[in-house]
Amino acid sequence: MGKVPVLSTVSLAYGFLLGEFVTILRLVWGPLLLGSGASYLFGGQAIDAMVAAGVNGDAGRGAEYAPIQFLIMIIGFVTGLMASVVLLQVVIFGDRKPGLYVYLWLGAAELRLVLVTLLLVVAVAAGTAVSAVVFGTLGALAIAIPVVSVVFFFAAIAFAGGVIWAALRLSLIWPVVVAEGNLGVERSWQITPGNALRLLGVFVLTFGPYFLMTLMVFFGVMGSDMPAFPTLPGVGDAGAAPDAAASKLAAEAFAKSVEQWQLDLLKGMRLHWLTFSILGFAGNLVWTALSAGALGSAYLALSGEKRD
Repeated sequence: MGKVPVLSTVSLAYGFLLGEFVTILRLVWGPLLLGSGASYLFGGQAIDAMVAAGVNGDAGRGAEYAPIQFLIMIIGFVTGLMASVVLLQVVIFGDRKPGLYVYLWLGAAELRLVLVTLLLVVAVAAGTAVSAVVFGTLGALAIAIPVVSVVFFFAAIAFAGGVIWAALRLSLIWPVVVAEGNLGVERSWQITPGNALRLLGVFVLTFGPYFLMTLMVFFGVMGSDMPAFPTLPGVGDAGAAPDAAASKLAAEAFAKSVEQWQLDLLKGMRLHWLTFSILGFAGNLVWTALSAGALGSAYLALSGEKRD
């Protein structure tokens, strides 16, 4: 089985974004604008409700907007899926759909991706439930038998590593679905042995700069409306034995300061909601293009397919 060329794949992802930008914009502006529009129209209302709930201590008022938040998430997922599929078709098949200026389509590939996503969500939920029982049992044993805490520590590390490794092995499901017309899980697992670290390198080098730029833009837009981060509490004098009551009070005070910080952050974001919505559209476009470029190129390298 082949190996993913890390630097070449990252270069192809950014080359796709820059070299095919006009094609990318032509094909994905429709679905991504729909998703960003839904977020702008309904997300502001949800933020207002969460702020009001935090100010008034009325958690029920914030919960009233949970269905709207779920709707925004669904719309964002479906529109992002449309955009991803059409760009993967460009990367894998060279299908630029000339003459098409509005793309809003739920075809066989999109429906397969919805299905496989639902199946993976169910599998993750089941795995989370089982792991919660196992680690809950180990945690209880560690309290009673201190030596078990060592087992708990290494088991937690092994579990986290296993989850990341499995996620990397399954990371090519989307291009497989687009290219081969199946659910992609078995095929992604089949073509990625020995490539988990290489795929991790591709994702870090591709999306690391994107995340750094996103943080810089976020802080730049927030400006003076960005609340100061809560400081960790200090309990008692240095070298003194920790006092249980003082530690509890400090923890409670810190939790309240975190809640207030979250509330102030929401208020600041609401002040710049239109700007964040516009930037969200641009960021989704860049993210989708980079994802299609990286995943599609990695798939082509491992499957032995040739791109036109």
